[in-house]
Amino acid sequence: MNQVAKEVDVILLTKNSAFPCLKECLRSVYANVPVSRLLVVDGGSQDDTLQIVADFPRVVIIEDSKGNRATARQKGINAIETEWHLHVDSDVVLCKEWFSKASLLITPKVGAIWGAAIPMQKHIHNITRAMAKFYRKSIKDLAIQQPSLKRFLTHDTLIRTDALEGIKIPHHLHIWEDQYIGMHLVSKNYQWVMAKDPFCLHYEHERRGFNDFIQSGALAKKVGAYSTQQVLMRVSLAIPKALWVFAFTGDLKASKMQLENYIGLVKGWIGT
Repeated sequence: MNQVAKEVDVILLTKNSAFPCLKECLRSVYANVPVSRLLVVDGGSQDDTLQIVADFPRVVIIEDSKGNRATARQKGINAIETEWHLHVDSDVVLCKEWFSKASLLITPKVGAIWGAAIPMQKHIHNITRAMAKFYRKSIKDLAIQQPSLKRFLTHDTLIRTDALEGIKIPHHLHIWEDQYIGMHLVSKNYQWVMAKDPFCLHYEHERRGFNDFIQSGALAKKVGAYSTQQVLMRVSLAIPKALWVFAFTGDLKASKMQLENYIGLVKGWIGT
């Protein structure tokens, strides 16, 4: 086993994050990660978020009520004091022994370890099940099969702090800030490892509409997340995949989400 720091700082971004599973998220973090400090970067929560986090030890609240995910992520990174640190979304639950399993994957060249995120929200889960069947893969295999896309995510990601030295996340990246982090890390010749184990369960709570997918497409172009060829491929697959999702699951909303995701991505990409 490769040696890693005994304790790690944990970054958690919040804004009205009590729902769907903040308590369960934090319990899984403290049960499966050697937490030095929990750095909660809060965007101005008005629900029970701050009361929930106050029940856990070694919590540092960082105020970011006038910011977005880019500014919050930057503030969290700036506050890190440990050799390695963990980014955890407020709507995930970590698997047992998450940190021990991630530690096994560390080598001198590894800068980050992302654990597969298994979607639990009904419609997104149905999309994922359908796509896993389409590609004849397990859900975990599907989650990590995207190296050609160079997609970097931070649902549950252990990062070597030195690999983010000097990072300045552009303020306009209120989404895709995780992509920017990954691109910065690999530019320093570190590896971003996508792992089936450890993993997390992702109880996504965001309510995304077509305009959100368009905006995501526009920002995806700015960070260079896809090639033009990959975007055009999504044009050709938008309707067939949406029909497949409905045929396999009978979930009309999931089918519509799949279609709007691809069409919105393309529209946002072309419009920038």
